[in-house]
Amino acid sequence: MEEDKISRTQLAALVWAGTLAPAAELLPAVTLPQAGKGAWLAPVAAIPLVLAAGWLLSRLGEGCGLARRLGSSWAGKAVLLIYIVWGELLLTLRLRLCARRLLSSGQRDGALWFFLLAVAGLALWIGRGRLAAFARAGQIFLAILLTAGGVVLLLSLTQIRLERVLPLWTGDLVPVLRSALPAAGTLGWGLWAAFLTDRVKSPERDGGRRWTFWVVGGCLLLALSQFVILGSLGATLAGQLDSPFFTLAKSVGVEGAFQRVESVITALWTLADLTMAGLILFSLRAMAARLCSKVKETHSAAAGLILAAALALTAFPEETALRWSRDTVLWGNLILGLVVPFLLALLFGVWGGWRRNGIFCDEKGGKT
Repeated sequence: MEEDKISRTQLAALVWAGTLAPAAELLPAVTLPQAGKGAWLAPVAAIPLVLAAGWLLSRLGEGCGLARRLGSSWAGKAVLLIYIVWGELLLTLRLRLCARRLLSSGQRDGALWFFLLAVAGLALWIGRGRLAAFARAGQIFLAILLTAGGVVLLLSLTQIRLERVLPLWTGDLVPVLRSALPAAGTLGWGLWAAFLTDRVKSPERDGGRRWTFWVVGGCLLLALSQFVILGSLGATLAGQLDSPFFTLAKSVGVEGAFQRVESVITALWTLADLTMAGLILFSLRAMAARLCSKVKETHSAAAGLILAAALALTAFPEETALRWSRDTVLWGNLILGLVVPFLLALLFGVWGGWRRNGIFCDEKGGKT
């Protein structure tokens, strides 16, 4: 699909627009137990891990894409199947958590199944479309999300109490470093971009520098947002809340203009959920095409989405979804985003004679 290409900037925009959904739900709750009031620095501490994961995944998919590289052997197809199952699980959780958030913002109106099916329908429409169109929409979504989030944080500046986040002594930095793992696990929701690198048109020479810029810049912005959240709510209260960011949105307003913006922010954050769902669906399409070339990509996207919606309705009650999202998913993202790529890099680098032209990446899927 030569015409259905995207730029590296568009791919990075999709990753960050989608990652803002789990980040708003999980941070700083998952980093507070380790880092306390220094949890706002956790995204900064996670930068080396995110850069390492991005480098490994991009190198593995260099030239032909990660799906084609893994789909060239039976062992690789087994690994690919693990990624497909994990992606289906994350898609299920994303639909479930998005519907839950929309339901809670409406207080007494609506039903969970209605919101879930509505979000699933939009995700299906995105997942059956063209990647280039989705990427262009993702850039717009990211701009909207950053603007909306920036407004909430800006209006919250007057609530900040520096004693809630400062000072930090030398002894506080070791817990901050430990909190890098759950922070990196949260950002690991973006690992699915690795299966779309072969759709990036003519990668620029400074592609590595661009990726570093996006990672460092995004993590610094996340750290700034965590600083405002913890400075406004405090570590104790933020740790007791399901979504501190959305709670913060309830307390902001402009006298004479608007007083409550949480419903607007919740609705806008659906764009992040849809972006993440679309990113996973396009990755599942690429992986399914390598496992079974006879199945159309759009059909595999529809099947994956329908299965995810059914599981979200039947297999994931609220408490289970929250527990999986905060515990199992974080470690799973770390394993599949960092540990498995490292082992694969050793396999292809030492045993396979790793070359830039793409070992195990011929058109028929056989070894080269």
